[in-house]
Formats: sequence, C-alpha cells, structure tokens
Amino acid sequence: MTPPRPTQLAQRLVSKQIRHGDLVIDATAGHGHDTLFLAECVGLTGRVLAFDLQEPAIRSARTKVEAAGLSSRVAFYQTSHARMAEHAEADTVAAVMFNLGYLPGDDHEFTTLAAVTLTALAVATDLLKSGGVLSVVCYPGHPQGAIEALETESWMAAKTAHGWQVAKYAMLGTLRPAPCLLIARKP
Repeated sequence: MTPPRPTQLAQRLVSKQIRHGDLVIDATAGHGHDTLFLAECVGLTGRVLAFDLQEPAIRSARTKVEAAGLSSRVAFYQTSHARMAEHAEADTVAAVMFNLGYLPGDDHEFTTLAAVTLTALAVATDLLKSGGVLSVVCYPGHPQGAIEALETESWMAAKTAHGWQVAKYAMLGTLRPAPCLLIARKP
C-alpha cells in the first residue's frame, strides 16, 4: 500500500465536512485541482471562492473548472488569500484549503510567504463556521517553504489551546523534507 499524497489526503478529509449548498474557499487556486474538487463537493447550490495572486494560476484554474462545466459554482479572485474576508462573512464557510509553495510549471522564485500565509490563516479562522475545517499542504523542501511550514505548524499547534482539533500527516524517511498536511477542525 502506498500512503496518499498530502493533497489527496486533504481532499479525502475535507470532503467529509462539506455538504451541498456550503460556501468553501480555495485560498491558493494554483492549477485548480482543489478548486474543481470543492466545486464538485458543494453541489448545485454551493459556492466556491478561489484566490490566487498569479494570473496564470487563475487562468489555469478557471479553464479546469469550465471544462468540467462547473464555472457557475466558482468565483475567482486574483488577489491575496489574506483578503478573503472581503468576499465572505464570518462564521459562514465550511472549509478553507491552502496548497502552499509555488505554481508548478511557473517561476519557482514566486512563492507563498509565511507572514502573508499566517495572516490568511487568521482570516480563515474567522470565516470558518463551527465544525469547519482548515487544511494546509506545506512544502518544506525549498527554503521559503521550510520557513513557511515551520511557522504554519507552530500557528496550527497553538490552536489546540482554543479547542481546535489539529493533526499533521507526512511521509517519513524521505531524501528531502516531504510535503505535509496540516488539518484542523474549528470547535
């Protein structure tokens, strides 16, 4: 048996928390894998808000969602995930997914940054309704990613003091630091 990749595991766990009609957020749209997954989960009456700073990411994600015929369920925003609260109200979101790092196939120097991600995570906690889920896939195998993964894990661990259920999943014994999934459920 091969363990699932963190992105696959994130989708499995998040799918158990989403109901048709829910509002959900893809905080880092990238190539649209999570955006499409979320659009499928929310059903006809649900809504997905997808954020990314990079125009190629928004274009790629939009193409993927349109090809699946689900574009009516998704609103795209070419802006920082730290600005999610401009598009959703507190305590209304069932799930927020982050897939940090850089856009595969694009400039690897353009990455998510720990300070902005921590701000976005704080925003996400306010937007999540009770029982909502927050998933973050981190990539510590590159310098900025290592910093971001450490700071994100520390931030998530601190949420346990406030009643959040938090877990970390990662492969062990890899040559480079393996991607990991941090997942949390709001009390």
